[in-house]
Amino acid sequence: MEKTDYIQLFDKFLLKQASTEEIQVLIQWLKSEGSFQDWAEEEWNAAASEMDTKLQRKLFGQIKEKISQIDRTCLPEKENRPRKLYLWSARVASVILLLLMTGLSVYYYTMSQMIMPDMIVSVEKGQKANVVLPDGSKVWVNSDSRLSYGSRFNQKERVLSLEGEAYFEVTPDKDRPFIVETDELAVRALGTSFNVKSYEEEKDASTVLMTGKVEVTSDYDRLVLNPNERIVFNKQTGHMEKSTVENTGDYINWKYNALTFNGETFENIVHTLERYYNTRIVFESETLKKYRFTGTPGNTSLESILQILSLTSPLSYEVRDSMIILRENVKQKAYYEKALK
Repeated sequence: MEKTDYIQLFDKFLLKQASTEEIQVLIQWLKSEGSFQDWAEEEWNAAASEMDTKLQRKLFGQIKEKISQIDRTCLPEKENRPRKLYLWSARVASVILLLLMTGLSVYYYTMSQMIMPDMIVSVEKGQKANVVLPDGSKVWVNSDSRLSYGSRFNQKERVLSLEGEAYFEVTPDKDRPFIVETDELAVRALGTSFNVKSYEEEKDASTVLMTGKVEVTSDYDRLVLNPNERIVFNKQTGHMEKSTVENTGDYINWKYNALTFNGETFENIVHTLERYYNTRIVFESETLKKYRFTGTPGNTSLESILQILSLTSPLSYEVRDSMIILRENVKQKAYYEKALK
């Protein structure tokens, strides 16, 4: 008989449908050197493939030891057949029970050790992404940004890591706080909508609250934001400052492929333009970096934005191959300095 025939006979025996002759055949197979143990080991290896190897060997060793103990308790040949059959049935039942119990142990062990793999949303320059999280929260990820979450997004809390900029619309859940972590800040919310910006190359990190309430924590301070409020964290000084904003929508226009600048330095504006248009822009004059601009160029070309900036400041630019060079217009600088006196 093939091994599959013995297994079918084994199932038939458990259903109490096997004849006396079939039971004898089954007993001989169980008694045969290594046959039953080999089969049990094959089944075990298939069932426990995801288990820690050391634990797997230890538990299966205990099962084989138990089988050996049952073998040693079997009565000699002179004992009556019903008694021997009962003992063999007990052996089978014991093995099944052990496998079931160990199977449950494997399950709970695997569940307790299971680590949710990190889910990473990486957005290239010039691109954007829209993500729905496992809890139903929605996230819009800006260009040149990276959002990740894994085992910490669970039944107790919802923690994500952000490098760059993203806008969040959080599904309310009072029992599971929603936390966005950057290198500098942790923004904690229960159910709200807010924008977080923290690019490595920029000197400030910021959070703007649209609805609800959030708590922003740094290594040095903790502030609570109400709607229409913004926090700016200075990475160099560690100082965090809160202010009121007139229109929070200006801070998330990037969702709609439009640009808005609120008193931003040219240095920060250039970082934004590089990410938005996936290009390289260099300053030939360092003094240009400190100039500021407020306005909404909207969804337009890079050259149009550069023209707008050159009309409001002593800036001139040159397109050289795939790079844009910004330099200071000396004549215009004298005019602006005179006008500002």
